[in-house]
Amino acid sequence: MSQPYLTQRLRAVAQPQFRFRQFVDVKEAIGKNRGDTWLYDKRGNVSTQGTVLSETNTIPQTQFVVGQGTGIVVEYANSVPYTGKLEALGQIMIEPAVEQALRDDMVKALESAAGSQYINTEFIAVMSATNSVVITTNGTATATATADLTAFNVQSVVNFMKKKLIPKYDGQSYICIASTSALAGMFTDASAGGWVDVSKYQVEFAKNIFNGEIGKYYNTRFVEETGFFSNTIGSGSTHGAAVFFGADSVYEAVTIPEEIRVKVSIDFGRDQALAWYFLGGWKTVWSWSATPAEQHIVYVTSA
Repeated sequence: MSQPYLTQRLRAVAQPQFRFRQFVDVKEAIGKNRGDTWLYDKRGNVSTQGTVLSETNTIPQTQFVVGQGTGIVVEYANSVPYTGKLEALGQIMIEPAVEQALRDDMVKALESAAGSQYINTEFIAVMSATNSVVITTNGTATATATADLTAFNVQSVVNFMKKKLIPKYDGQSYICIASTSALAGMFTDASAGGWVDVSKYQVEFAKNIFNGEIGKYYNTRFVEETGFFSNTIGSGSTHGAAVFFGADSVYEAVTIPEEIRVKVSIDFGRDQALAWYFLGGWKTVWSWSATPAEQHIVYVTSA
């Protein structure tokens, strides 16, 4: 004689945590009616370094190369249709549920698009052992990962970045965005005595803490993400991917910012839908094979 009770809350499946777009170096509001291609200039060093002058010599002259990068603006979108009858009879509010589902999907789609540019680099690092890193500069992993990030391996990658003169992201530290598996080694490595948990400095630097930041070690701030990087790379498919990068790494250009759109009904209100939409693009700023030659990202992966 009883009727089932329907709660007023619609439960949602757990969502991954993406962390890439907060680190995009330049956000350019291109605006409409500007075409689908955007360009940006990149200056190289002067050809000849300055030196000591003799009193009677004139000041030498030199030059520098200005290269140009290119990005393409593309559309990103998705939608969920529903009927006017469902909206009228359903016990749960349909539009808010659809809108939240679309927002979750939008985050995943756009963050994945940005993340794909962070791994578009010629600098590849493979954690070949707990105390060994194989780094290549041609965009190809030549070894198989048999370990996660460790104190020794992090130091090896960061030292490589310093030798390549990659500028630090905030002037003091590099950034590492890493999968859960990749970071596991840092928590179990007893030699990572310099690790500083974010809880020890987040109160003092609350406004400057990144989403997902978990701690600092060896001039690097670590951010955990769970939506883009694989946790099943390398030997036994038990290790994780990551990226290390400095300043000026990925460029974002926006023509139309992300937004939720309502479909114009074509059947007197019976045919309804919501959609998310974004018009823009991302581009890795520097390329070792381009002119000027430069690279600011190291991708941790496996053959």
